[in-house]
Amino acid sequence: MDALRGNARKRLSVAVTAWVALTFLPETVARFREQMPQIQIELFEGLLAIANPRLRDGSLDIYIGRQTPGVSTTTEFAYRPLFASSRAVVARRNHPNAESRSLADLLDLDWLVALDPETEGQAPYRMFAQYGLPVPRSIHYLHSLAVAVALLRYTDMVSIFPWPLIELCAERDGLCALPLREQLADSMVGIITRSGEPPDAASRCFIDCLIETVRGEKWMQSSEIQRAMHSVEILI
Repeated sequence: MDALRGNARKRLSVAVTAWVALTFLPETVARFREQMPQIQIELFEGLLAIANPRLRDGSLDIYIGRQTPGVSTTTEFAYRPLFASSRAVVARRNHPNAESRSLADLLDLDWLVALDPETEGQAPYRMFAQYGLPVPRSIHYLHSLAVAVALLRYTDMVSIFPWPLIELCAERDGLCALPLREQLADSMVGIITRSGEPPDAASRCFIDCLIETVRGEKWMQSSEIQRAMHSVEILI
C-alpha cells in the first residue's frame, strides 16, 4: 500500500555485481543520495546465491546482476537488460597454463566458480559438455570476489570472469586471461526485481539514477571505466 501511495521506505536493499559496483555504482549512489537523503542504503555483493533467495523473501529490493544461467525470465522476477559482455578463464600471471589454448588442458586444475542455487551450480559443467569434454575433477564454489582474487593470485586455481572485471582486476591483482580457442557464453547483466508488485518510490529512483549514470557522459572521463567498458555492449 505504501508503494501504491508513492511513500518511500526508510531502507533500500540492493545487490550489485562486482564490475558494475566498481564502475557505475559510486555515481549512482551519489545521485540517489541527492534525491533521497532520508533513505538508508543496504548493499550486497551481487552473486546469484545471495541475491535470488533475498529477492524471493523480500529482503532484497533490486538486484543488478546476472540471470540464473540457462533459466529464462519467469513470472517470479522481472528482468531489464543493461549490458552484454564476453567472458574468459582467468589465472595468475606465470600460471603453468597461462598460455593454454584449450579447455582440455585445464581439466585437472582446481576451478573456482560462483554457485547459482537455481541450477545447483550446473553452469560450469555445461560449458565443458558443449565442447565434448568431461567435467573437471575439482570444482569449488565461491561467494566473494575478494576471496576469488586472493586464491587466484596465490594458487594455481582458475576461474571464469566477465571481461569488464578482467580489465579492472588483471593488472592490479596479477591475473591474466587464458587465450582459449573455445568461446564462452556471454554474460548478461540486468536489473532484476520481483514481479507482481509495484516498485516503491525509492526503488524507482535508484533504478533511474543507475540508468542516468550509464547513459551519461561523466563516466567517460575515467580511463579505468573506459577500459572496462570497451568489451561491453550497453543495452539501454
